[in-house]
Amino acid sequence: MRNRTLAVLSFAIMLGFSLAADGPSILRAVEERLIGNLAPKDIHATMVMTIVDRHGNKKVREIETWEKNNMDKEDWRLMKFRKPADVKGIGFLVLSEGQMYLYLPEFHRIRRIASHNKKEPFMGSDFSYEDMGTSGFSKFYDAKLIQETEQEYILELRRKPGAKKPYSKIKMWVSKKSMLPVKMELYDNSGQLVKISEQTVKKIGKYWIPVKIKMTSVKKGSYTVLEMKNIEVDSGLGRRIFTKRFLKRR
Repeated sequence: MRNRTLAVLSFAIMLGFSLAADGPSILRAVEERLIGNLAPKDIHATMVMTIVDRHGNKKVREIETWEKNNMDKEDWRLMKFRKPADVKGIGFLVLSEGQMYLYLPEFHRIRRIASHNKKEPFMGSDFSYEDMGTSGFSKFYDAKLIQETEQEYILELRRKPGAKKPYSKIKMWVSKKSMLPVKMELYDNSGQLVKISEQTVKKIGKYWIPVKIKMTSVKKGSYTVLEMKNIEVDSGLGRRIFTKRFLKRR
């Protein structure tokens, strides 16, 4: 039934029809392209991180990244900082919501990111460790379609009872062309808007992929841009890459 719903939704979008879809089915279609059968099996890329503070001061970092799609399960991600010298060799490994590891070459140790630390800024950026985690939504949020335009579906995601997520609500703009989010507003437990995520998506081969993400911290007045370059998809990345041993390797 799930595959049939997704097939009908995708077919209607392909033909340009307006479909009276509901929030859950749209969110499932999004996840099909993020972590499901319509997502790349793996991605290897160079990533440029640009951090801009409220005064316009910039820090630019270069990262090598590997991602593995485990088909509707939690995806794996490994990031290694290559430039500049003060962050070179630092690595970040994500195997699940509860398994995030940071490697600090200066101390030759791997630190597990505890649940209460996931809200902290990732490497001084406007992304938190939580933001850099796995890509699924429906496990933690209930989705409702609140508006539809010619180009987009607008969803409201409400955190499920007991879900350990920092955002109580997410407002998500989904492109009908790519069926991927192009903007998200992230709200804290008090209902205050804390961050805005804007995504640029691009078709690479047969896949739509987010290639640029701008995360703005509303209160701080700062933002961080992550842009992927030299993207390779479906190159057959092995399990050995997503290990603590590879995390430490120079």
